[in-house]
Amino acid sequence: MYLYRKRLYKYVFIVFAMLVVLFSFLVFINYTKIFAGLGYKTLNPKQEITVEVKPKVEQVDYNSTLRIINKDGLKLKFSTGSDGELWHDLSTDTFYNTVTKLKTTRVIVDNEMIKKNSPVDKTDGVSFDDNNFIMEFKGEKTFDVTNNKNYTIKIENVSKHSGKIEIFVENT
Repeated sequence: MYLYRKRLYKYVFIVFAMLVVLFSFLVFINYTKIFAGLGYKTLNPKQEITVEVKPKVEQVDYNSTLRIINKDGLKLKFSTGSDGELWHDLSTDTFYNTVTKLKTTRVIVDNEMIKKNSPVDKTDGVSFDDNNFIMEFKGEKTFDVTNNKNYTIKIENVSKHSGKIEIFVENT
């Protein structure tokens, strides 16, 4: 009888250990799926996201930045609803004007900063649609979106495939 009870405890322990390992594996798989996509939003073709910019105008020096992490290299269309827009890409310190369809870069010549206007090149991954700014990139971009009033920015996926993006608006 004693030997039978000892074997029974051994089998119960083995079954219990296998259940614990299986349960741990399932929890690990689900949590990695949850945390891998945490903060990222899947954007389908023609789908748009609206973000609000609320600058802290009560401060003397206030600043608003839009940071986008584009994991899958989506082609994104930016619009604010105003007629003329100037998009300042802080990542490359380049200005894109939706009215003149030009890009402006700052060049230092003989210790003097000069603004250089040039047409938008296809290799930049930038184009314009009416008064909308369209940019295709993979990775992270930061734009200066400082204004003296609250407004919204619409970001639309104009590429033919879905992808993950993460968007932050930082008002300091």
